[in-house]
Amino acid sequence: MAARLDGLEVLESTDDTEIIDESAIQNLRSSISQFSFSFANPRRSPRKLSRPTESDSNGAHTLPVTPRKRRAALDVSTARTPSPKKSKRGYAAPETYAHLNFLQDYLKEELDVMFCGINPGYMSAEKGHHFANPTNHFWKCLHQSGFTPSLIPPTRDFTLPSSYNIGLTNLVDRPSIEQAELSPAEMATSVPAFLSKVARWRPRIVCFVGRGIWLCVEKALQQPLGTSARPKPPSSPRKKTRKGKDEGYGLQPYKAVHTSADGDEISTVRETLFFVVPSTSGRVVSHQLPDKVRLFTTLHDVVDQMKSGALDTDSMAVVELLKDEEMPEVPLDRLPSALLVMDDDVKAEESA
Repeated sequence: MAARLDGLEVLESTDDTEIIDESAIQNLRSSISQFSFSFANPRRSPRKLSRPTESDSNGAHTLPVTPRKRRAALDVSTARTPSPKKSKRGYAAPETYAHLNFLQDYLKEELDVMFCGINPGYMSAEKGHHFANPTNHFWKCLHQSGFTPSLIPPTRDFTLPSSYNIGLTNLVDRPSIEQAELSPAEMATSVPAFLSKVARWRPRIVCFVGRGIWLCVEKALQQPLGTSARPKPPSSPRKKTRKGKDEGYGLQPYKAVHTSADGDEISTVRETLFFVVPSTSGRVVSHQLPDKVRLFTTLHDVVDQMKSGALDTDSMAVVELLKDEEMPEVPLDRLPSALLVMDDDVKAEESA
C-alpha cells in the first residue's frame, strides 16, 4: 500500500517501510543531464568524402574540413609556385679576375696525350693547380680509365709529363668562374697560339676536355685564318639518326702531320690526332662520372693503337700547324665572322 504524505511517498512492504525523497532523485537526474552530449548532426566517417556537387564545381575552391588535409592542400599550392631561376653569368672583362694567377702549362715533347681545358677555373687559379675544384672529375677519370695507377691529387699536376707522359694546358690563359664569362672573340684569337703549342710539342693526341673547346678550334681549322687555309674534313652521306649524348665526342676526322725544318717527317711522333671528351666539371650533368670514364677509357685505347701502329688515319683530313715564329698577326676585325659566334655547346659547358 502506498500513500502520499507532505510530498513523501510511503511504501509499505512486508519487511520495512522505505521512504524515498522524490525531489532528491529529480535533482540528481538534473545534475547528471548537464554532462550528457548529443550530436547536432549524424556522425560521419572522415574516410567517406562527399562527392562534389554541381554548385561546388561552379563555385570557388574550398579547403578540406580536416586540419591535416588543409595543410596538405596548402603544401600543394606552395609547391606549384615556381622558384626563382638562377641568373646566368655573362661576359666578364679580364680585370674582373686580375687578382688571380695564370696556370702554368705542363708539357714536353711527344706526349701520349696533351689535355686542353677551356681556361683555368676560379678555384684552380686560386690554388695554382689544374682541375683543383674537388667536384671536378678529371683526376678520377684519369685514374679509373687506366692513365694513372693511383688517384693523383691536383697538387701533383706537375708530375704528369715526366711520370705518365701526359700534358696539361688551356685554350685561354686567363681564369674565370664560368666559361660563359669568356667572349667568342677571346676564344677564337687564342686558337693560333694553342695550335702552335701542338706544333712545337708534337703530342700523339690532343684531348679537349669539353666539346665547346673543340668547336672553337675546329672553326679555326676550317676557316682561312691569316694566310693559312684550313681544310674541311670529307663528309659522307649518312642516314639521319637520333643524336645520342656521345654525339660529337671521341676521335675527330683530323690529323696534323709533323715535319722537320727541311720538310722530312719527324721519326717518333709523325701525327697528332684530336679527341674530345665532355667537360669534367661537376656542374656538367649531360655526362655523369661513369660516362666520362668510359670516354677516357676509349681515349686510352686509341693511344695504345697509335703506339702499336694499328690505327688507320688515311681517311683523316690533314691540317696545317704553324709555330709561334710563323704565326701571322691577325687583327680582331679581320677574323671571319663564323669564328665570333658562340655555339650552343660552348654556352652549355662550364669551365673546369
